[in-house]
Amino acid sequence: MAIPSYDQSLDTMVSTALETYSRDPINALTDSGEKFLKAAATNGRVFVVNDAETVRHPILYGHGEDSTLYVPDTVSGAAAVDNLGVVASEILTQALFFLQAGTRNINFPQSQPPGNLIDYVSTVIKANMMKIFNEEEVLFTQGIAAGASNTAAPIRKDPMTTDAMYSAGYPMSLSGLYHGSSDPSAIADGDTTDESWANVKTDDVAKWQPHYQATTSATHATMFADLQNAILGSSYSEVERPTHVYMALGSFQKLLSLLRAKAALPDPVNTNLGKEGTISFGGVTCDWSRYLGISTAWDVDETTDNELTTATYPVLGINWNSLRLNTVRSGTPGSDNLGFIRQLGDMQVHAAKTNIFKRIEWKRQWSVDNGRRSFFNLGDASTAGYTSIAS
Repeated sequence: MAIPSYDQSLDTMVSTALETYSRDPINALTDSGEKFLKAAATNGRVFVVNDAETVRHPILYGHGEDSTLYVPDTVSGAAAVDNLGVVASEILTQALFFLQAGTRNINFPQSQPPGNLIDYVSTVIKANMMKIFNEEEVLFTQGIAAGASNTAAPIRKDPMTTDAMYSAGYPMSLSGLYHGSSDPSAIADGDTTDESWANVKTDDVAKWQPHYQATTSATHATMFADLQNAILGSSYSEVERPTHVYMALGSFQKLLSLLRAKAALPDPVNTNLGKEGTISFGGVTCDWSRYLGISTAWDVDETTDNELTTATYPVLGINWNSLRLNTVRSGTPGSDNLGFIRQLGDMQVHAAKTNIFKRIEWKRQWSVDNGRRSFFNLGDASTAGYTSIAS
């Protein structure tokens, strides 16, 4: 009887590694800064959707007509009742978030290195996946492509083709989440009389406007009270409330300092406070991101303009019960291939070069499915937020 044998081609190994990481992308997340992607995964807010033009969420923005109160057993009926109307009252609308795509080549030398080729291929694929996730984190926090981080100049990117700051190929950014059509009946960039965000106007849907909380001081000195007011002001129910607060490193360090001074904790506990990178405060988890920094983009006046001129520390409340990351399944429903990475053909040869490559593609878009009023930004028309850190 002949000895069984098989041929393990490079394309097969690459495809297998891609499918493995595509189905379980969390293993490719690193500790180098993917705070938002990790939070989305941890809170179960990464969804696999079918390939389509948009992700749609119904938004409830009304309740129909008011109820009529009357005395029972009145044969003639209640008098002067005019809210039992016959005209239908629309109470739902659709929020639309356009799916955007990314692509890259994964390159290999055409003459493979000696040794364990499986480990080599797996490492190359994982390195590319880590790069993709790092780029996605920068795209979301700053609206900047190719991982070219610039915390001082984040760019607003909106999710709908008719939005004022829509850019083909770019997913929604944090600045777009907070600033897009955020000021009802104003006269500047966010004017909702002629601008929508994700197909919805704030004038039409009150819960579509984020919460802007005035700060008492510009030096972080009143951070406890400011945070508490913002959390309470943007909380409506157990689901519609902020769950996390993200800030720049300087603000996070100041929060740590205030907590240590206020609590007067023993040295061992005092020293380790914040060591794991997060702090619990007011029922939310406070965290920092290396991709958030002081910038004029966070100086918000929701009554006249979306972005002013004072460099401001971002302190942003996020509701992970509403924010979600939508990824498109690469296979068809019912198939085994349900990862988000789509492989475009077999291995291909670079023209006039001694290497080969595999082309991959992915589609995704962030969205909110429960309104924006449970998201808050410290800073509003009356204050520029935090502009410095007191010693």
